[in-house]
Amino acid sequence: MNYRLRSIYSVLEQKRLDGLLVSLAANISYLLGAESRDSYLLVSKKENIYFTDRRYSEEARNFLKKNARLKECNGSVFKHIAESILRLRLNKVGIEERYLPLAEFTRIKGHSKGNFNLIPTHSIVEDKRLIKDAPEISKIRKAVQISASALKYAQRFLVTGIKEIEIVAEIERFIRYEGAKASSFDIIVASGPNSSQPHHLSGVRKLKNNELVLIDFGVDYQGYKSDLTRVLFLGKINFLARRVYNIVRKAQEKAIKKIAPGAEMAEIDRVAREYIAKKGYASHFTHNLGHGFGLEVHEEPRISPHESSAIRPGMTFTIEPGIYLPGKFGVRIEDMILVTRKGCEVLSGSINK
Repeated sequence: MNYRLRSIYSVLEQKRLDGLLVSLAANISYLLGAESRDSYLLVSKKENIYFTDRRYSEEARNFLKKNARLKECNGSVFKHIAESILRLRLNKVGIEERYLPLAEFTRIKGHSKGNFNLIPTHSIVEDKRLIKDAPEISKIRKAVQISASALKYAQRFLVTGIKEIEIVAEIERFIRYEGAKASSFDIIVASGPNSSQPHHLSGVRKLKNNELVLIDFGVDYQGYKSDLTRVLFLGKINFLARRVYNIVRKAQEKAIKKIAPGAEMAEIDRVAREYIAKKGYASHFTHNLGHGFGLEVHEEPRISPHESSAIRPGMTFTIEPGIYLPGKFGVRIEDMILVTRKGCEVLSGSINK
């Protein structure tokens, strides 16, 4: 059995739980070391059971090995889960309160016959995922490498008259040829005034000369995600756009210099936010400074003004300050960070800014 599953047993003991029903796909994938689809995982010292249906049973047999027993579910998976809990005589079973819908909770509870309790839990597996191990970092590096190649490729299409959505299509096609399973989220190509919307939906607007283009995208490589934002310019850069770009770039540099084991996440956010405020754009930086990435493109930790937790080696997160001027343009620069024992490594540092 792998060390990830064994590490959950000690947490269950501390929380006085007999088992944990894992329903978030990313958490199941982490615990089993393989991509999970349409499944649930019951973890207990007595037995680990992987619930799925015939569409995925052959796939599951190839990666489960000695980590869990496959339970092929014909009919209601929730009945199978309840029957397994009853068979193992588990009394207190934790559930992932943020990821198990109320309807599913109710159906499992309905089959319990009053013989076990479902206990809401929070971040049992996510806390383990905070620190990336060597195999995870290797996959993340590959995702970053594909992103770098895709950005370089996309630049040849930044010409006047091309539509935002056409650039999106070229990036999506390219990353698949490079080995990515898919983009890690809907790719953002925001030109001109559209870039003032942090999560613009790429559309049919055509690129024009003498304006900026914001590209925010990532790839999914063997389950691990990247997330990168760059601002590129067509033609001449006007004074205001250049000024805002330089402020954002400097704010990012100041924040990255503060990253080291033990540093408070809120302090990292504060450094960038205060610099932007000092330059007169406090109200135009409208989101957190960064977020974790790995099996999900947005996961813990959160680099925000309200997060007092300390940074630890092995964490991966983005640093992405931005300034958005409605009706004019927006600038965001986003890089991917790996915390090391002595400081940090900017995984995307070699990608053009």
